[in-house]
Amino acid sequence: MKRSHRLYLPKMGWPKLDQTLWDAAYKSGTDPFDECGPAVHHAQRTKLQLEYAYGKLLAFLSDRHPELLKRSPSERLSRKIIEEYVRWQPASCGGVTLSIYLYHLWLALRSICPSESWSWLRTTSKRVFAQAKRQPEKHHLVTSETLYALGFDLMDCVHTKTDTVKKISVTDAMHYRNGLIVALLATVPLRRRTLAVLRLGRHLVRSGNLWTIDIPAEDVKTKRPLEYVISAELSLRIDRYVNEFRPRIPGAETHNCLWASNRGRPMREGIIYATVRQYTRETLGFPVNLHHFRRAAATFWSIRDPVNVRGVKDLLGHASFGTTEKHYIMAQSRIAGRALAQAIRKGPRS
Repeated sequence: MKRSHRLYLPKMGWPKLDQTLWDAAYKSGTDPFDECGPAVHHAQRTKLQLEYAYGKLLAFLSDRHPELLKRSPSERLSRKIIEEYVRWQPASCGGVTLSIYLYHLWLALRSICPSESWSWLRTTSKRVFAQAKRQPEKHHLVTSETLYALGFDLMDCVHTKTDTVKKISVTDAMHYRNGLIVALLATVPLRRRTLAVLRLGRHLVRSGNLWTIDIPAEDVKTKRPLEYVISAELSLRIDRYVNEFRPRIPGAETHNCLWASNRGRPMREGIIYATVRQYTRETLGFPVNLHHFRRAAATFWSIRDPVNVRGVKDLLGHASFGTTEKHYIMAQSRIAGRALAQAIRKGPRS
């Protein structure tokens, strides 16, 4: 049975008060003495996510409780209303997705009504997430070493082939590019938005025999500049890509973005995401998300160098180690599990 109502209300359809509060939350000024909105620090992607979550709530209220739209945002919501809002979502909307919607809604309300306490909504989001049924993630079995080797295998295979036939096709160039993306992410686990904006001569700079990635704060989610020195073996592959393979991709000469697409423009972050998933699915039997490269790097570091594990925070560009520890490092439980499994396999000693 099809729904007769919308699941999302665009901003132009919001009540006037909501639009005003939203614009005030994201108000920014050039004068340092001007008062900026509480959400002005949000990245554009985050802003769109929160706008979508808030639009979903207003669509629900418009459908079930239109009289509440005449009230201020702080007077509309209660635990009962949110409970009804959750039940209103389509059956295809899983628990994890619902928890994300509620979390984004909490962030949005905290921005437009900062004087109100919305902690109960965040708690609800956590409870929905805890109760959600999640599929086991096979890509957690993949290490940074495996991903690094995958990238190098593809690049070296393409290089050997083209060196033999003395000709580089567009397909060869794109395969080499894909291998470089995977290998680079295995050592420099950037967020996909930051990965997509890399530009030759601006973010990727040659320094002697090595390449350096230097990313200013405005191109980073946490607004903290990042700098990485690329290893000699990976720098050599970047040289080959820039000088031999990238020029073979149509339209690559029209821009300085590192990742050129065959459509005469830079690869968009969504295309990079899909490309990496497809390649890892073909080689590993299951797709690996870009975000897993960050988890894999944190786990790899914590296993190999647990004493200096706090350095992972800087590698990933996190504002605090708490974020790194909470979301990325899963090494100690794995080590314990592997040790137990190994002991079981050996059996009792005679």
